[in-house]
Amino acid sequence: MCRIAGIINSKNSLEKVNQQVKAMCDSMQHGGPDDHGIYMAENESVCLGNRRLAILDLSSNGHQPMLSHKEDIVITYNGEIYNYQKIRIALINLGYIFKTQTDTEVILYAYQHWGEDAFEKLDGIFAFCIYDRRKQCVYLVRDQNGIKPLYYHFDNETLTFASEVKAFKYAEISQENENWRIYYLAFGHIPEPYTTLKNVCSLGKGCFLKYHVRSAGHSIQSYHEFESTSYIRNESYAIELIREQLGNSIKQQMISDVDVGVLFSGGLDSSIITILANQHNGSRLSCISANFNEIDFSEKKQRNSLLQKIEVQKIEKLITYRDFVQNFETVLGNMDQPTNDGINTWFVCKTAKEQGIKVVLSGLGADELFGGYPSFDRIHKIQNLNWLSKSVLRSMRFSNNTKFKRLYYLSLNSPIGEYLCLRGVYSPDVIAELLDIDMRTVIDCLEEIPLQPGIKKTSNETRASWFEFNMYMQNQLLKDTDFMSMSHGVEVRVPFLDRNFVDLVLSISTEIKFSYEQKKKLLVEAYKEDLPVETWKRSKMGFTFPFQEWMRKNNDIADPSRYHNKRAKSLIKSFGENKLHWSSALALYRTYHAS
Repeated sequence: MCRIAGIINSKNSLEKVNQQVKAMCDSMQHGGPDDHGIYMAENESVCLGNRRLAILDLSSNGHQPMLSHKEDIVITYNGEIYNYQKIRIALINLGYIFKTQTDTEVILYAYQHWGEDAFEKLDGIFAFCIYDRRKQCVYLVRDQNGIKPLYYHFDNETLTFASEVKAFKYAEISQENENWRIYYLAFGHIPEPYTTLKNVCSLGKGCFLKYHVRSAGHSIQSYHEFESTSYIRNESYAIELIREQLGNSIKQQMISDVDVGVLFSGGLDSSIITILANQHNGSRLSCISANFNEIDFSEKKQRNSLLQKIEVQKIEKLITYRDFVQNFETVLGNMDQPTNDGINTWFVCKTAKEQGIKVVLSGLGADELFGGYPSFDRIHKIQNLNWLSKSVLRSMRFSNNTKFKRLYYLSLNSPIGEYLCLRGVYSPDVIAELLDIDMRTVIDCLEEIPLQPGIKKTSNETRASWFEFNMYMQNQLLKDTDFMSMSHGVEVRVPFLDRNFVDLVLSISTEIKFSYEQKKKLLVEAYKEDLPVETWKRSKMGFTFPFQEWMRKNNDIADPSRYHNKRAKSLIKSFGENKLHWSSALALYRTYHAS
């Protein structure tokens, strides 16, 4: 796991390009504290950089950028390939000789042998750059689920890339994207492919960018797309396959040359991950949890029900309001992009780092795949409003009720309106007031977000799952998890998002996958015998902190006099009266106090 950066075909001197790439990498040192390296191809004007977080083969053999035997292929890589040993054996049988025990070298020779077809063979979390000196081509490649980030920028034939948006300023790329505040106030995050910087884009998941060094031409191509086949209709068979495939996923993701932990909230998803990981790692497994003085947010009782049944290392961190205040600005500074989430992940990963744990497993992905969110119920109610005219929906902007105001989004000429009705932060009219712009500008900006038009034709449950998986999880949860964990040099692995497990779940029919009586029914049925009743029978709580109370006590956020915009003052006053959710208040604070 690492951080990567590079500049190709710059018009600047080689010395300056080298300095820029080094500065980009150094700005991401938190994500790669163990080693660093720069590769410079002077004749081709290619400069690649790497900051390494050593997980596999902790020796200097894992140094990056890494070159092939003939030094005609170079790679700088961020991630973990879970099936690298299988691919390695196949390549050895084909005559390849390996010098290291790293998965980096496996990618290098997989590409040398199979070319672009190698990308589809990789099972893991990854973002990498390969420079093929033979073909004079550069490839940027991102994993099938977009778990690891990768951003790029083109200008005057120069390609610049990095693992973090903040790194681009060290390459003198800092022009602001004038629409980022619209996205942020609507979504609570900035949706892909956009960023806070103009023309700095996120490479799509399951895609590779191919750049020709001599001509400076480039193309982006998808190498993997998940499909909903829904051919499994027998519940018992589905449960059997879930247990088998998730077990395989955990087994693969436990491979590490450092200790592995679990982010253990006590909920269903992290409990399943814990019991399965415990089968492979036993007493060496660490369960990392957060406790609070505020009893309503402490899940210690639920966690103990499971921990009493298994032998693991228990790591519990009491997080107080004082901790929140002391670390708040640091947390915001570690956010690569503005977001309303991720603060909780920052604290638990800080605890992991303090305990010397570099790798942790997370239950992220289960709610999106199995219908754990309220949106799976709400989407039916939204569909019942389809008979209303656009004029009626637009009139909802005059309502004083926040939920009614969001109905305005259903009048948008894009499926994005349905998602924003489910999860939007502020309605278009409020966004326009907050930013002192025309409301039409807000609507046009949101309607131009690229989205699959065919999503409108799917069933309600399938559509809700698609929104949660491809919008909320992709644009918020995964990004937040990555930069909040890597700010401490901790790698988060997500077993529910193993590509084979995702393929399996998408092959299960909606009729047996989703249930109104029991959230995440198939997961519960698959593991209820292994779990305490309290774990699977209680309603979903979510992994959250006492933010409503803490932020209301924080004058930087909750003092209306700190906001110059009239509507913002009014909203923050409502927050002080406990009439506005903390995430909406945080969005205002970040909008007006962006670093």
